Amino acid sequence: MNIEMLRKEFTGMLALEERAKAFYDHYIDQLDDQEVKTTLRSIRDDEIMHIAIVKKLLEYVQ
Repeated sequence: MNIEMLRKEFTGMLALEERAKAFYDHYIDQLDDQEVKTTLRSIRDDEIMHIAIVKKLLEYVQ
């Protein structure tokens, strides 16, 4: 696998992680149940970490 292929894969991964974060943000804002919101925030925070990791990976292949 060459660098260009890695860039393309990481760019796709970043888009998926950002969409997942947006998904959780949307539903966190819509819900009243605090227990569910807490769970979704935890998952959303994982997505934020994933975004940071993928951005770092992209730095390596730039």
